[in-house]
Amino acid sequence: MSAHRFLNATFTPVRPAGRVLHQAPLRWRALIAALVLAVGVPGHTQESAPPALGALVQALGRIENPEAQANILRGMNASLKGQRGATVPSGWPALYEKLKASPSEEVREQAQALAAAFGGGAALDGLRKTLADAHAKPEARLAALDSLLAAKDAPTLPVLLDLVKAPGPLRTAALRGLAAFDDARIPAQILAVYPTVDAAEKQDALGSLLARAASARALLAAIDAKTLDRAAITAPLARQLQGLRDAAIEAWLAKIWGDVRATTEDTQKQIATFKKFLTTDSILRANAARGRGHFQQACALCHSMFGEGAKVGPELPGSFEDVDYLLQNIVDPNATIGKDYQQAFVETKDGRILTGILATDDASGVTLKTLAGPATVPRADIKSVEVSPNSLMPAGLLNALDEDGVRDLFLYLRQRQQVPPPAPR
Repeated sequence: MSAHRFLNATFTPVRPAGRVLHQAPLRWRALIAALVLAVGVPGHTQESAPPALGALVQALGRIENPEAQANILRGMNASLKGQRGATVPSGWPALYEKLKASPSEEVREQAQALAAAFGGGAALDGLRKTLADAHAKPEARLAALDSLLAAKDAPTLPVLLDLVKAPGPLRTAALRGLAAFDDARIPAQILAVYPTVDAAEKQDALGSLLARAASARALLAAIDAKTLDRAAITAPLARQLQGLRDAAIEAWLAKIWGDVRATTEDTQKQIATFKKFLTTDSILRANAARGRGHFQQACALCHSMFGEGAKVGPELPGSFEDVDYLLQNIVDPNATIGKDYQQAFVETKDGRILTGILATDDASGVTLKTLAGPATVPRADIKSVEVSPNSLMPAGLLNALDEDGVRDLFLYLRQRQQVPPPAPR
Protein backbone atom coordinates (compact mmCIF):
# COMPACT_ATOMS: atom_id res chain seq x y z
CA MET A 1 0.00 0.00 0.00
CA SER A 2 1.35 3.46 -0.88
CA ALA A 3 1.97 5.98 1.88
CA HIS A 4 -0.89 8.18 0.65
CA ARG A 5 -3.33 5.27 0.66
CA PHE A 6 -2.09 4.21 4.09
CA LEU A 7 -2.84 7.62 5.52
CA ASN A 8 -6.20 7.79 3.77
CA ALA A 9 -7.21 4.36 5.02
CA THR A 10 -6.09 5.11 8.55
CA PHE A 11 -7.61 8.55 8.89
CA THR A 12 -10.81 9.14 6.93
CA PRO A 13 -11.83 11.66 5.74
CA VAL A 14 -8.47 13.15 4.78
CA ARG A 15 -7.66 16.14 6.96
CA PRO A 16 -4.82 18.63 6.95
CA ALA A 17 -1.64 17.12 8.36
CA GLY A 18 -1.80 19.17 11.56
CA ARG A 19 -5.30 17.92 12.41
CA VAL A 20 -4.42 14.31 11.59
CA LEU A 21 -1.38 14.42 13.84
CA HIS A 22 -3.26 16.16 16.61
CA GLN A 23 -6.00 13.52 16.70
CA ALA A 24 -3.90 10.41 16.01
CA PRO A 25 -2.91 8.05 18.83
CA LEU A 26 0.57 8.79 20.20
CA ARG A 27 2.10 5.60 18.84
CA TRP A 28 1.24 6.63 15.25
CA ARG A 29 2.54 10.17 15.30
CA ALA A 30 6.22 9.49 14.54
CA LEU A 31 5.21 7.24 11.63
CA ILE A 32 2.80 9.81 10.23
CA ALA A 33 5.45 12.54 10.46
CA ALA A 34 7.92 10.37 8.56
CA LEU A 35 5.35 9.52 5.89
CA VAL A 36 4.29 13.13 5.41
CA LEU A 37 7.90 14.17 4.91
CA ALA A 38 8.46 11.30 2.48
CA VAL A 39 5.43 11.81 0.23
CA GLY A 40 3.98 15.22 0.99
CA VAL A 41 0.67 16.12 2.59
CA PRO A 42 -2.17 13.83 1.47
CA GLY A 43 -5.25 15.46 -0.01
CA HIS A 44 -3.44 18.47 -1.44
CA THR A 45 -2.14 19.20 -4.92
CA GLN A 46 1.46 20.24 -5.39
CA GLU A 47 0.29 23.76 -6.24
CA SER A 48 -1.96 24.33 -3.24
CA ALA A 49 -0.34 22.25 -0.49
CA PRO A 50 1.92 23.85 2.08
CA PRO A 51 5.39 22.27 2.19
CA ALA A 52 5.43 19.01 4.19
CA LEU A 53 7.82 20.44 6.74
CA GLY A 54 5.68 23.50 7.16
CA ALA A 55 2.58 21.36 7.75
CA LEU A 56 4.37 19.38 10.45
CA VAL A 57 5.64 22.55 12.10
CA GLN A 58 2.06 23.87 12.13
CA ALA A 59 0.94 20.62 13.74
CA LEU A 60 3.61 20.86 16.40
CA GLY A 61 2.54 24.42 17.16
CA ARG A 62 -0.98 23.22 18.03
CA ILE A 63 0.07 20.28 20.22
CA GLU A 64 1.02 20.82 23.86
CA ASN A 65 1.49 17.22 24.97
CA PRO A 66 5.29 16.67 25.35
CA GLU A 67 5.02 12.98 24.53
CA ALA A 68 3.17 13.78 21.30
CA GLN A 69 5.68 16.50 20.46
CA ALA A 70 8.56 14.08 21.00
CA ASN A 71 6.93 11.49 18.76
CA ILE A 72 6.50 13.94 15.89
CA LEU A 73 10.00 15.35 16.28
CA ARG A 74 11.41 11.84 16.32
CA GLY A 75 9.66 11.05 13.05
CA MET A 76 10.86 14.27 11.43
CA ASN A 77 14.45 13.62 12.50
CA ALA A 78 14.29 10.06 11.21
CA SER A 79 13.08 11.27 7.80
CA LEU A 80 15.74 13.97 7.55
CA LYS A 81 18.60 11.73 8.73
CA GLY A 82 21.65 12.15 6.53
CA GLN A 83 20.37 15.41 5.01
CA ARG A 84 21.87 18.82 5.66
CA GLY A 85 20.65 22.32 5.09
CA ALA A 86 16.98 21.42 4.73
CA THR A 87 14.82 24.45 3.94
CA VAL A 88 13.72 26.09 7.16
CA PRO A 89 9.90 26.07 7.21
CA SER A 90 7.91 29.11 8.11
CA GLY A 91 7.18 29.25 11.82
CA TRP A 92 10.11 27.05 12.86
CA PRO A 93 12.27 29.75 14.57
CA ALA A 94 9.44 30.73 16.92
CA LEU A 95 8.47 27.10 17.53
CA TYR A 96 12.08 26.17 18.30
CA GLU A 97 12.24 28.85 20.99
CA LYS A 98 9.14 27.28 22.54
CA LEU A 99 10.42 23.70 22.29
CA LYS A 100 13.79 24.64 23.81
CA ALA A 101 11.92 25.54 27.00
CA SER A 102 9.93 22.28 27.12
CA PRO A 103 9.88 20.41 30.45
CA SER A 104 10.63 17.24 28.45
CA GLU A 105 14.33 16.52 27.97
CA GLU A 106 13.60 14.43 24.89
CA VAL A 107 11.61 17.24 23.27
CA ARG A 108 14.51 19.62 23.86
CA GLU A 109 17.05 17.13 22.43
CA GLN A 110 14.92 16.21 19.40
CA ALA A 111 14.20 19.87 18.66
CA GLN A 112 17.90 20.69 18.86
CA ALA A 113 18.73 17.84 16.47
CA LEU A 114 16.10 19.10 14.03
CA ALA A 115 17.45 22.65 14.27
CA ALA A 116 20.91 21.27 13.44
CA ALA A 117 19.45 19.60 10.33
CA PHE A 118 18.20 23.03 9.31
CA GLY A 119 21.75 24.35 9.69
CA GLY A 120 21.09 26.42 12.77
CA GLY A 121 24.35 27.77 14.18
CA ALA A 122 22.97 28.15 17.70
CA ALA A 123 21.73 24.57 17.67
CA LEU A 124 25.14 23.30 16.57
CA ASP A 125 26.80 25.32 19.34
CA GLY A 126 24.48 23.69 21.86
CA LEU A 127 25.15 20.22 20.50
CA ARG A 128 28.90 20.77 20.74
CA LYS A 129 28.54 21.83 24.37
CA THR A 130 26.50 18.71 25.11
CA LEU A 131 29.06 16.48 23.41
CA ALA A 132 31.98 18.02 25.30
CA ASP A 133 30.18 17.93 28.66
CA ALA A 134 31.57 14.95 30.60
CA HIS A 135 28.68 15.26 33.08
CA ALA A 136 25.92 15.02 30.47
CA LYS A 137 24.09 11.74 30.01
CA PRO A 138 25.94 9.38 27.61
CA GLU A 139 22.82 8.92 25.49
CA ALA A 140 22.43 12.71 25.13
CA ARG A 141 26.08 13.04 24.11
CA LEU A 142 25.73 10.22 21.58
CA ALA A 143 22.63 11.87 20.09
CA ALA A 144 24.50 15.18 19.90
CA LEU A 145 27.43 13.49 18.15
CA ASP A 146 25.10 11.85 15.63
CA SER A 147 23.53 15.21 14.75
CA LEU A 148 26.90 16.95 14.49
CA LEU A 149 28.26 14.26 12.18
CA ALA A 150 25.14 14.45 10.03
CA ALA A 151 25.73 18.20 9.75
CA LYS A 152 29.44 17.62 8.90
CA ASP A 153 30.26 20.13 11.61
CA ALA A 154 33.98 20.91 11.27
CA PRO A 155 34.41 22.40 14.80
CA THR A 156 33.44 18.98 16.23
CA LEU A 157 36.76 17.43 15.13
CA PRO A 158 38.87 18.57 18.13
CA VAL A 159 36.28 17.10 20.49
CA LEU A 160 36.40 13.77 18.66
CA LEU A 161 40.19 13.70 18.83
CA ASP A 162 39.93 14.14 22.60
CA LEU A 163 37.20 11.53 23.01
CA VAL A 164 39.28 8.74 21.45
CA LYS A 165 42.06 9.20 24.00
CA ALA A 166 40.31 7.58 26.95
CA PRO A 167 37.94 4.61 27.44
CA GLY A 168 34.28 5.43 27.64
CA PRO A 169 30.92 4.99 25.97
CA LEU A 170 31.72 7.64 23.34
CA ARG A 171 35.07 6.32 22.12
CA THR A 172 33.55 3.85 19.65
CA ALA A 173 31.30 6.52 18.10
CA ALA A 174 34.19 8.99 18.02
CA LEU A 175 36.49 6.51 16.26
CA ARG A 176 33.82 5.92 13.62
CA GLY A 177 33.01 9.61 13.33
CA LEU A 178 36.59 10.55 12.48
CA ALA A 179 36.11 8.92 9.06
CA ALA A 180 33.94 11.88 8.08
CA PHE A 181 36.84 14.34 8.37
CA ASP A 182 39.92 14.86 6.21
CA ASP A 183 42.59 16.12 8.57
CA ALA A 184 46.27 15.23 9.01
CA ARG A 185 45.88 14.92 12.79
CA ILE A 186 43.48 11.99 12.53
CA PRO A 187 45.76 9.08 11.55
CA ALA A 188 48.37 10.04 14.14
CA GLN A 189 45.77 10.18 16.92
CA ILE A 190 44.11 6.90 15.94
CA LEU A 191 47.46 5.09 15.67
CA ALA A 192 48.52 6.49 19.06
CA VAL A 193 45.49 5.00 20.85
CA TYR A 194 45.22 1.82 18.75
CA PRO A 195 47.25 -0.41 21.14
CA THR A 196 44.98 0.55 24.06
CA VAL A 197 41.53 -0.01 22.52
CA ASP A 198 39.52 -3.24 22.62
CA ALA A 199 38.93 -5.57 19.67
CA ALA A 200 35.67 -3.94 18.52
CA GLU A 201 37.18 -0.45 18.76
CA LYS A 202 40.18 -1.62 16.75
CA GLN A 203 37.84 -2.44 13.87
CA ASP A 204 36.30 1.04 14.09
CA ALA A 205 39.77 2.59 14.18
CA LEU A 206 40.87 0.63 11.12
CA GLY A 207 37.66 1.51 9.31
CA SER A 208 38.34 5.23 9.74
CA LEU A 209 41.99 4.88 8.71
CA LEU A 210 40.97 3.06 5.53
CA ALA A 211 38.41 5.70 4.56
CA ARG A 212 41.03 7.79 2.75
CA ALA A 213 44.25 6.98 0.93
CA ALA A 214 46.38 9.37 3.03
CA SER A 215 45.37 7.85 6.36
CA ALA A 216 45.62 4.33 4.90
CA ARG A 217 49.22 5.06 3.88
CA ALA A 218 49.92 6.17 7.46
CA LEU A 219 48.53 2.84 8.68
CA LEU A 220 50.76 0.86 6.31
CA ALA A 221 53.77 2.95 7.36
CA ALA A 222 53.08 1.97 10.98
CA ILE A 223 53.06 -1.69 9.96
CA ASP A 224 56.34 -1.24 8.08
CA ALA A 225 57.83 0.42 11.19
CA LYS A 226 56.59 -2.57 13.24
CA THR A 227 54.61 -0.32 15.59
CA LEU A 228 51.50 -2.15 14.35
CA ASP A 229 51.14 -5.86 13.69
CA ARG A 230 50.70 -6.84 10.05
CA ALA A 231 47.96 -9.23 11.21
CA ALA A 232 45.74 -6.15 11.68
CA ILE A 233 45.21 -6.22 7.90
CA THR A 234 42.73 -9.05 7.50
CA ALA A 235 41.60 -10.24 4.09
CA PRO A 236 38.46 -8.02 4.10
CA LEU A 237 40.60 -5.00 4.94
CA ALA A 238 43.07 -5.91 2.19
CA ARG A 239 40.16 -5.83 -0.25
CA GLN A 240 39.13 -2.45 1.17
CA LEU A 241 42.68 -1.13 0.70
CA GLN A 242 42.54 -2.30 -2.89
CA GLY A 243 39.40 -0.22 -3.40
CA LEU A 244 41.30 3.01 -2.65
CA ARG A 245 43.05 2.65 -6.02
CA ASP A 246 46.25 4.24 -4.78
CA ALA A 247 49.48 3.21 -6.53
CA ALA A 248 51.58 3.19 -3.34
CA ILE A 249 48.98 1.13 -1.48
CA GLU A 250 48.65 -1.36 -4.34
CA ALA A 251 52.44 -1.77 -4.42
CA TRP A 252 52.46 -2.40 -0.66
CA LEU A 253 49.71 -4.99 -0.99
CA ALA A 254 51.55 -6.81 -3.75
CA LYS A 255 54.79 -6.86 -1.75
CA ILE A 256 53.53 -7.56 1.77
CA TRP A 257 50.14 -9.22 1.35
CA GLY A 258 50.27 -10.82 -2.07
CA ASP A 259 47.65 -10.92 -4.81
CA VAL A 260 44.26 -10.20 -3.28
CA ARG A 261 42.54 -11.89 -6.21
CA ALA A 262 44.04 -15.25 -7.18
CA THR A 263 43.81 -16.56 -10.74
CA THR A 264 41.53 -19.48 -11.56
CA GLU A 265 44.50 -21.83 -11.93
CA ASP A 266 45.97 -20.75 -8.61
CA THR A 267 42.58 -21.13 -6.95
CA GLN A 268 42.23 -24.73 -8.05
CA LYS A 269 45.72 -25.51 -6.81
CA GLN A 270 44.86 -23.96 -3.45
CA ILE A 271 41.66 -25.97 -3.16
CA ALA A 272 43.56 -29.19 -3.96
CA THR A 273 46.13 -28.38 -1.26
CA PHE A 274 43.43 -27.77 1.36
CA LYS A 275 41.58 -30.97 0.48
CA LYS A 276 44.67 -33.05 1.27
CA PHE A 277 44.37 -32.30 5.00
CA LEU A 278 40.64 -31.63 5.25
CA THR A 279 39.43 -35.20 5.43
CA THR A 280 36.21 -35.83 7.33
CA ASP A 281 38.02 -37.81 10.05
CA SER A 282 40.60 -35.07 10.61
CA ILE A 283 37.91 -32.36 10.81
CA LEU A 284 35.89 -34.34 13.37
CA ARG A 285 39.01 -34.60 15.58
CA ALA A 286 39.49 -30.80 15.51
CA ASN A 287 38.54 -28.25 18.19
CA ALA A 288 35.19 -26.50 17.57
CA ALA A 289 35.76 -23.94 20.34
CA ARG A 290 39.00 -22.79 18.72
CA GLY A 291 37.13 -22.80 15.41
CA ARG A 292 34.61 -20.38 16.91
CA GLY A 293 37.52 -18.08 17.76
CA HIS A 294 38.81 -18.26 14.17
CA PHE A 295 35.29 -17.50 12.90
CA GLN A 296 35.06 -14.42 15.13
CA GLN A 297 38.38 -13.13 13.83
CA ALA A 298 38.07 -13.93 10.13
CA CYS A 299 34.37 -14.24 9.32
CA ALA A 300 32.28 -12.38 11.92
CA LEU A 301 33.26 -9.01 10.45
CA CYS A 302 30.69 -9.73 7.73
CA HIS A 303 28.71 -12.84 8.68
CA SER A 304 26.65 -13.86 11.69
CA MET A 305 26.22 -17.42 12.91
CA PHE A 306 24.15 -18.52 15.90
CA GLY A 307 23.27 -14.87 16.52
CA GLU A 308 26.86 -13.58 16.74
CA GLY A 309 28.61 -11.45 14.15
CA ALA A 310 27.80 -8.72 11.64
CA LYS A 311 25.07 -8.70 9.01
CA VAL A 312 26.97 -7.31 6.03
CA GLY A 313 26.94 -10.65 4.24
CA PRO A 314 24.37 -13.44 4.53
CA GLU A 315 23.71 -15.11 7.87
CA LEU A 316 25.26 -18.58 8.10
CA PRO A 317 23.10 -21.38 9.50
CA GLY A 318 25.89 -23.82 10.37
CA SER A 319 25.60 -27.52 9.46
CA PHE A 320 28.11 -27.14 6.60
CA GLU A 321 29.39 -30.66 6.03
CA ASP A 322 30.29 -30.41 2.33
CA VAL A 323 34.01 -29.60 2.31
CA ASP A 324 34.06 -28.99 -1.45
CA TYR A 325 31.25 -26.43 -1.14
CA LEU A 326 33.02 -24.57 1.68
CA LEU A 327 36.37 -24.50 -0.11
CA GLN A 328 34.87 -23.26 -3.37
CA ASN A 329 33.00 -20.43 -1.63
CA ILE A 330 35.77 -19.43 0.79
CA VAL A 331 38.82 -19.81 -1.45
CA ASP A 332 37.12 -18.39 -4.56
CA PRO A 333 34.20 -16.21 -3.39
CA ASN A 334 33.95 -14.55 -6.81
CA ALA A 335 33.16 -17.79 -8.64
CA THR A 336 29.43 -17.47 -7.95
CA ILE A 337 28.14 -14.20 -6.55
CA GLY A 338 24.68 -12.70 -6.22
CA LYS A 339 24.32 -9.03 -7.05
CA ASP A 340 23.18 -8.35 -3.48
CA TYR A 341 26.71 -9.12 -2.25
CA GLN A 342 28.80 -7.35 -4.84
CA GLN A 343 31.30 -4.88 -3.48
CA ALA A 344 30.45 -1.21 -3.97
CA PHE A 345 32.68 1.85 -3.71
CA VAL A 346 31.24 5.27 -2.90
CA GLU A 347 33.56 8.24 -3.33
CA THR A 348 32.50 11.49 -1.68
CA LYS A 349 33.28 14.94 -2.99
CA ASP A 350 35.70 15.52 -0.11
CA GLY A 351 37.77 12.47 -1.00
CA ARG A 352 36.45 9.80 1.36
CA ILE A 353 36.03 6.25 0.04
CA LEU A 354 33.38 3.99 1.59
CA THR A 355 33.34 0.28 0.78
CA GLY A 356 30.47 -2.11 1.40
CA ILE A 357 27.32 -3.62 -0.01
CA LEU A 358 24.59 -1.35 -1.38
CA ALA A 359 21.57 -1.42 0.90
CA THR A 360 19.70 1.48 -0.72
CA ASP A 361 20.41 3.79 -3.64
CA ASP A 362 17.78 6.45 -4.31
CA ALA A 363 17.33 10.15 -4.93
CA SER A 364 18.17 11.08 -1.34
CA GLY A 365 21.46 9.19 -1.21
CA VAL A 366 23.16 5.84 -0.74
CA THR A 367 23.28 3.53 2.25
CA LEU A 368 26.03 0.92 2.47
CA LYS A 369 26.38 -2.09 4.73
CA THR A 370 30.02 -1.71 5.78
CA LEU A 371 32.34 -3.52 8.17
CA ALA A 372 31.74 -0.69 10.67
CA GLY A 373 27.94 -0.79 10.32
CA PRO A 374 25.44 1.02 8.08
CA ALA A 375 26.71 4.23 6.45
CA THR A 376 24.44 6.74 4.70
CA VAL A 377 25.82 9.33 2.27
CA PRO A 378 23.53 12.16 1.06
CA ARG A 379 23.26 12.39 -2.73
CA ALA A 380 24.71 15.91 -2.69
CA ASP A 381 27.95 14.59 -1.15
CA ILE A 382 28.51 11.75 -3.64
CA LYS A 383 31.10 12.06 -6.39
CA SER A 384 30.71 8.53 -7.76
CA VAL A 385 29.24 5.10 -7.02
CA GLU A 386 30.82 2.04 -8.56
CA VAL A 387 29.63 -1.54 -8.13
CA SER A 388 32.43 -4.06 -8.57
CA PRO A 389 31.87 -7.44 -10.24
CA ASN A 390 33.69 -8.95 -7.27
CA SER A 391 32.30 -10.10 -3.96
CA LEU A 392 32.95 -8.03 -0.86
CA MET A 393 34.29 -11.27 0.59
CA PRO A 394 37.95 -11.49 -0.46
CA ALA A 395 40.00 -14.51 -1.42
CA GLY A 396 42.73 -15.57 0.99
CA LEU A 397 40.71 -15.82 4.22
CA LEU A 398 42.18 -19.24 5.01
CA ASN A 399 45.77 -18.21 4.31
CA ALA A 400 46.18 -16.75 7.80
CA LEU A 401 45.45 -20.14 9.43
CA ASP A 402 47.66 -23.21 9.76
CA GLU A 403 46.30 -26.66 8.97
CA ASP A 404 44.94 -27.20 12.49
CA GLY A 405 43.28 -23.79 12.39
CA VAL A 406 41.51 -24.54 9.10
CA ARG A 407 40.27 -27.88 10.46
CA ASP A 408 39.04 -26.16 13.64
CA LEU A 409 37.12 -23.57 11.57
CA PHE A 410 35.56 -26.23 9.34
CA LEU A 411 34.46 -28.22 12.39
CA TYR A 412 32.82 -25.09 13.84
CA LEU A 413 31.01 -24.50 10.53
CA ARG A 414 29.59 -28.04 10.81
CA GLN A 415 27.91 -27.29 14.15
CA ARG A 416 24.14 -27.15 14.50
CA GLN A 417 24.21 -25.05 17.66
CA GLN A 418 26.60 -22.70 19.40
CA VAL A 419 29.68 -24.13 21.14
CA PRO A 420 31.57 -22.65 24.12
CA PRO A 421 34.10 -19.92 23.31
CA PRO A 422 37.78 -20.85 23.15
CA ALA A 423 39.70 -20.93 26.40
CA PRO A 424 41.84 -17.81 26.93
CA ARG A 425 45.52 -18.28 26.19
